[in-house]
Amino acid sequence: MSTGSEFANIGKKEAERLRTIGRIALACGIALGLATVYYQFDLWTRPTLFLLYWFGTALLLQAKRHTSILLAARRLRRIDGREEPELHVIALREQAGMIQRRSFLLAVVSVTFVVACL
Repeated sequence: MSTGSEFANIGKKEAERLRTIGRIALACGIALGLATVYYQFDLWTRPTLFLLYWFGTALLLQAKRHTSILLAARRLRRIDGREEPELHVIALREQAGMIQRRSFLLAVVSVTFVVACL
């Protein structure tokens, strides 16, 4: 399954599930970030904030691109376990790498913003 010039390895149902979990993770991260700023929590919240933001943004970006990072790493394109041509595998791994880099950067920026507000 390809969407435009990109390849996809998850369907609409899986994308919606990832989107929902990503929104929940980001909502928890935002709530913890606001509590951190308001109550001036110690250093323990920063790694937790980072993981929540990274997890949430990674899931939302995976849902947007219809690309599962885990399936791309396993050389699988679907749950049924079929092997895909090398072109698909390379394209999916590039998309997965882009998603990881972008979500990492967004998490770092978000945590830096919360720390700057302290």
